[in-house]
Amino acid sequence: MATLIEQFRSLTRYWWATLILGIAVFAVGILVLSFPGESYMSMAMLFAVLMLVSGIVQTAAAFTERYMVGRGWSAILGVFDMILGVILLCSPGMSAMILPVLLGLWLMFRGVSLIGIASEMNHFNIPGMWWTIILGILLVLCSLMIFIHPIFGFQAVVLWVGVSLLMAGLAIAVFAFQLLGIKKRMKNIGA
Repeated sequence: MATLIEQFRSLTRYWWATLILGIAVFAVGILVLSFPGESYMSMAMLFAVLMLVSGIVQTAAAFTERYMVGRGWSAILGVFDMILGVILLCSPGMSAMILPVLLGLWLMFRGVSLIGIASEMNHFNIPGMWWTIILGILLVLCSLMIFIHPIFGFQAVVLWVGVSLLMAGLAIAVFAFQLLGIKKRMKNIGA
């Protein structure tokens, strides 16, 4: 039992970093929707930076927190995000062409990760677990829509990217507040 408590303590330690990431993803979604006429290349570069930062934060958390819940998922997603970020930054022309597919993959992994973490939260009967599952499912559905219709044209891709980033940011921020709730709950029970 002590190991599980230590795992959740490690997971909740950086709830604020998860919140910052969620706010950043949401803000990028607002920027994309606010300036649809701006260069598609600029959107690809913003997405590349976001992927790289997200990957660095997740990988660092996975390798520094020995008892973190979902550590394996976090490490895999972190490395995946870093690879996507580097590819997008190094090849802006190519990344603009394949951005919808990369976005779909990223959203798919994020959604599956949230669903997996929510199922681990079930062991402690954490309130709000169902919101995490619902948001994870919505991210998976967004990714499937992108895969089904990758050539919507510029405006549709911008719309899907913006809406998907808003949903991803919201999902990550909600998860951060759930982590804070877990942290407070653990403090109240003296764990």
